[in-house]
Amino acid sequence: MPVTEELMKEHQLILKYVGLMERYSEYSLKYPDALVLLENAAGFIAFIQEFADHFHHAKEEDILFRYLEVPGVLTHCNPVPQMLMEHEQAREFVRNMERAVQEKALNELADNAAQYAQLLKEHIFKEDNILYPMGERGLSDEAKTALLKECIEADQRLDSRAVWAKYQTLHKTLEQRLAALTD
Repeated sequence: MPVTEELMKEHQLILKYVGLMERYSEYSLKYPDALVLLENAAGFIAFIQEFADHFHHAKEEDILFRYLEVPGVLTHCNPVPQMLMEHEQAREFVRNMERAVQEKALNELADNAAQYAQLLKEHIFKEDNILYPMGERGLSDEAKTALLKECIEADQRLDSRAVWAKYQTLHKTLEQRLAALTD
């Protein structure tokens, strides 16, 4: 099993949320009186902060990137600093989204949600198609075993099953809310 397989599965849930958030934004900009994005933004922000930033990055930033930065693993370039910078950009968009919710500024919220979504789609593509394959090629079997062990321990510490269940349920709820408006 590739050491990045679980991280890529997490990316798929993140992309599902990003797509749904974009649909909420589109609907809200078309029907601003509905307030649907403003009323549901807390769910998207909670997902981003808890699942993407805390849960996913606990394994990616704190474990995988540490292994990838060992000399000789990434032989021709090191995209990790770029990935970390993009994580920080994403956090800034989320802070802006939180501020927009507090100020009930729909256009600012939708704009930052769109910028976050665009960044994440590009970012995940780079990780899944460039960084992760480079890591898979460059890591020794011993390093992969140690990395997987640390990721399993992180999943246990962070209660992976509960986090996944919580956010799969929230996604379904958000999906149903939007469907009720658009049917």
